[in-house]
Amino acid sequence: MQTSWKKFLQASLAENIKRVGTSATYASLATITTDNKPAVRTVVIRGFVGEHHTEETGWKSDLLVITTNKGSHKIKELEANPYIELNWYMNGTMEQFRISGTIDIIKKNFNQSQLDNHFFDGQHLKKEDTRVEGQVATRSNKSLALQSFLIKQQLNHDTFDWQGERLRQFIELGSSMRAQMVYSQKGVKELEIKNIDPMTGWFKNEQVQDLLEEAFDNFTLLIVKVTSVRHWSPSTGLKVLL
Repeated sequence: MQTSWKKFLQASLAENIKRVGTSATYASLATITTDNKPAVRTVVIRGFVGEHHTEETGWKSDLLVITTNKGSHKIKELEANPYIELNWYMNGTMEQFRISGTIDIIKKNFNQSQLDNHFFDGQHLKKEDTRVEGQVATRSNKSLALQSFLIKQQLNHDTFDWQGERLRQFIELGSSMRAQMVYSQKGVKELEIKNIDPMTGWFKNEQVQDLLEEAFDNFTLLIVKVTSVRHWSPSTGLKVLL
């Protein structure tokens, strides 16, 4: 796994979050429309697959994660042409990362085996610590998202559970963001997850369970497989990191 660019980016991101807050996680995603025109929009980079900045999951990767809903225009664009570029400008230090790659879409009824063949080769995604999954029994000090992920991973053993990752990202999402993925009912402002099922890792809130299920059906992960990284800053100029 090539990690030099990742370490460089993570260090820059940490410094920018200190200076300007979480707006440092915003980047511009460029795709090609189905009629062969450029399209660009702001997205939030959620981190790396299987990783969290404060909790150990037992996994490491160099795959970036973006979240969206299945009705977004960019889904059809990416299904037709998976090649993308991210322009990640970090205002705190005036740095710019231009990241090229391809995107895999993980939505309801995705193909787990296809993702395993694509990513689970030790180059982009690998298991780091088997002890973490054994800590489910002592999970009271862990976030609901990590608890859910570890439960799913225990059921799948050595194979990365992409549904578990989708659940983890959904649970980590803010309650107002989850509400935006509900279309059957207007005026939903918040969708709180109160706990998870200790056997399956599934999210629970009896008062709004149906709405949570609808939101999760629409919830989609975009997995960025990075092929090149260029970095620019006022002090160093342009550097090719990958």
